[in-house]
Amino acid sequence: MRNSFTLLCLFCLFLTGCVSESYFQSPMHSNNSSYKTIPMHSDSIGSATYIGGNFFPGFANHRLRDTYFGGNASLFRSHNFGNFQGYYGLNATVGQYRVNYNKDIDGDLQTSPYFKQGDHFFGAVGGTGGINVVSPFRKGEWRVLGAELSYQQEFGDYYKFRNKLPDSAVRYVDKRDHYFTWGLNTEILGDVGKSWLLGYKAAYIMNLHTLRSYQSGNRLHPAYFSQTIHLSHLNTTGYVQMNAGTRVLSLHFGVNYRLGR
Repeated sequence: MRNSFTLLCLFCLFLTGCVSESYFQSPMHSNNSSYKTIPMHSDSIGSATYIGGNFFPGFANHRLRDTYFGGNASLFRSHNFGNFQGYYGLNATVGQYRVNYNKDIDGDLQTSPYFKQGDHFFGAVGGTGGINVVSPFRKGEWRVLGAELSYQQEFGDYYKFRNKLPDSAVRYVDKRDHYFTWGLNTEILGDVGKSWLLGYKAAYIMNLHTLRSYQSGNRLHPAYFSQTIHLSHLNTTGYVQMNAGTRVLSLHFGVNYRLGR
């Protein structure tokens, strides 16, 4: 009996000494690159200005146990020139991130004040710009290869929460207040009749900063894969975008509206 009690105590000490299997990243991870509408070459629109908005529910952290939701508003401009297209613009994002815990042996320090469960407000302002190589075809075009850069400046309670987390207690934590990415993409779209356009875009987006594990010294390079289906009619484009990557999954439901040329 005495030996069993000793083993039980040692087991409990082992659990409390474990590093939490947690990945507290920027909420902009998978939410910084919403779909940007660009008129087709066949529309003979050299330049256009758009406003856009979307809302996004999502999951993050180890086993996608945390949840969040938010919204994004943007103002951007697009251009057609030769076999190229370009776009650039500004955006603002706000949302709420909920920290949750599983009741298992992941090593979560559930009684620690650093790991307070609950909701944390987040926000960001930033800009995005990109360029595409375009190959037109009958009633459509293939945007063969595109490149994009995005910069987001974060603020809010969730950023403060991450900064208070001790490096020795979690697997990875992003304590930066900015989120900087590059991405590659391809897109195809075409006329489906009566001024309707249908398209599909796939993109791979990577954080330019790596995250370092305090315990192992290993580095994590967060990235995500994005897929968007969009439908346009006259000046309005609606889209659904799914983003999945490093400990993250989100869905975007949005609309872009063309203000003028």
